[in-house]
Amino acid sequence: LITRTTNDVQQVQLLIVMSTTILIMAPIMCVGGIIMGIKVGAQLSWVLVVAVPVLAVAMGFLIAKMIPGFRVVQTRLDAVNQVLREQLTGVRVIRAFVREPIERERFDGANTALTDASIRVMRLMAVMFPWVMLVLNLSTVAVWWFGAHLIADGTAQIGSVTAYMQYMMQILMSVMMATFMSMM
Repeated sequence: LITRTTNDVQQVQLLIVMSTTILIMAPIMCVGGIIMGIKVGAQLSWVLVVAVPVLAVAMGFLIAKMIPGFRVVQTRLDAVNQVLREQLTGVRVIRAFVREPIERERFDGANTALTDASIRVMRLMAVMFPWVMLVLNLSTVAVWWFGAHLIADGTAQIGSVTAYMQYMMQILMSVMMATFMSMM
C-alpha cells in the first residue's frame, strides 16, 4: 500500500507538472510554428503535411501498445510487493516450518514476471526514440534538399529555408511533446 501510494502520488505530481508546462506550451509552439512556417516558406509546407501525421501515427501506435504494458507492470509490481510483505510479516512462521526455499521460489516467480513485463514495455520505449529521430532527420533532409532546389531556382533565399527549418523542428517537437504527454 505504501509503495503503491507513493508511486501513484509521484505519477500524479509528474502529470500535473508536465501538463502545466507542456500542455500550455506545445499547442502555442505548434500553431506559431505553422503560421510562421507558411509565412516564410509556403513552398516547403508539404514536408510538414507529410512529417506531422507520420510522427503522430508512429507515436500513437507505440503509445497504444505501451499503455496496457504499463498497467501490467503496475500489477506485477503490486504482486512483488505483496509477496515481500507476506514474507516479512510471516518470517517466524516461514522459518518454523522451513519454507524458505518455497517462499524464495514464490518471490522469484513474481520478480521474474515483473522483469519480463518491464522489459517488454522498455523495448517499446526504446523503439520510440529512433522512430522520432528518423522522422525528424528525414524531414530535415527533405527541407534542405528541396530548399536547395528552390534557392538554385531563385524562388527562395537561404535565410528563409533556414528559418523554415527551425519552425519545422519547433512544430515536430511540439507534436512529440504532446504525444509523450498523452502517454503519461
